[in-house]
Amino acid sequence: MLGSSEAMNRPTGQEIDPTVPSLPPSTKMILAIADQHAISLGPIPSKELRDNVRRMAVSLLACGVDPNRTLLFRQSSVPQIAQLSWILGSLQTVSRLQRLTQYKEKASKFSHRNIPLGLLIYPVLQAADVLMFKATHVPVGADQAQHMNLLVDIAENFNMRYQSSYFPLPIQVTRPVLSRVRSLRNPTKKMSKSEASGKSRIEINDSPDEIEEKCRKAISDNDAKLSYNFEMRPGVSNLIDIYCAITETKISSVVEGGWNQLELKMQLCKAIEKKFCPIRDKLIKLEQSSEADDILSDGDKKARSIAQKNLDEIQSIVGFS
Repeated sequence: MLGSSEAMNRPTGQEIDPTVPSLPPSTKMILAIADQHAISLGPIPSKELRDNVRRMAVSLLACGVDPNRTLLFRQSSVPQIAQLSWILGSLQTVSRLQRLTQYKEKASKFSHRNIPLGLLIYPVLQAADVLMFKATHVPVGADQAQHMNLLVDIAENFNMRYQSSYFPLPIQVTRPVLSRVRSLRNPTKKMSKSEASGKSRIEINDSPDEIEEKCRKAISDNDAKLSYNFEMRPGVSNLIDIYCAITETKISSVVEGGWNQLELKMQLCKAIEKKFCPIRDKLIKLEQSSEADDILSDGDKKARSIAQKNLDEIQSIVGFS
C-alpha cells in the first residue's frame, strides 16, 4: 500500500481541474469537502453553503471518485479537526503565517483592520485536515507548495516538541504536467471559481455551446501559428497545456501538428466535450437521487470515528488526558 492520501476541496464551484495524478488501486483516499475553509474570508448564506457542499459531492462522484476506495466526508462534520487545529496553532507564529504568499495576496484586498482571522489561520486548519488522518501523501497543485512546506514543518515541530514520531511527514504529490490549471481570461492566474468572469473557467456542467464560447474567447495572441513558450505566449501555451492534459498528448505533437490558433481552440472544445459528456450525464442522475447524500452521511460517521481515535492519542501526547 502506498499509504493514505488526503485531499480537500472547497465547495465553491465545479471548474475543471485535472491536476491530481492517478494513484495505485491499493491507495486509500481520504477526500473532504472543506466547508469550513469556504468561510475563511467571511460567512456564506447557510442555504448556499449547504447547496455548494452537495453540489461538490455530486460533482466528485460524477467525475469518478469511487466511494469504495475513497472516504468522502464534510469537513465540518468532523469537529476533531478544529480541535487539532488549535493544538497545531500553538506550534506556529503569526509572523510565519503572514509571510505566506497566498495570505499576502488575499490580505491585500482588505483594509488592515478588516483582514479576516480565518485567512491568517487557514493553513493551520489545512494542516489539521491532513494530520488528523495521518495522511502520507497529499495531491496538490503547484500553488500549494508553500502550504505543504508549512504542513511538514508543523508535523516535524509536533514530533520534536513532544519527542514522538506520531505524525508521518506527508509527501506532496503534484502532476508533472499541468500542475496548475490557468484561467482562460488571464493565464498568469490559476483557473478559479473566485474569478469574477465565468468565461475564465470551464465547469463540468457547462453546455456544449458554453464550452465552445469559452474556448473561442480564451485569451491568445495575434500570431496564428502555434508555438509553446509560457513567458512569451502565455495564452496559447495555456490552451496547449490544457489540451495535452485532457488528451494525454505531447506538447510537441500539438505544436508540430499544423493547427492554427482557431483550430487549436476548436480541438480543445471537442476534447473537453468528449471528456465532460459522460460526466455531465452522471451528474444529472446523481442530482436527482439521494446517493451522494447517503455516501456523505456514511463518510461523515467513518471520518469522525477515525478522527476521534487519533485525537485521543494526540491529546494523551500533549497532556490533555
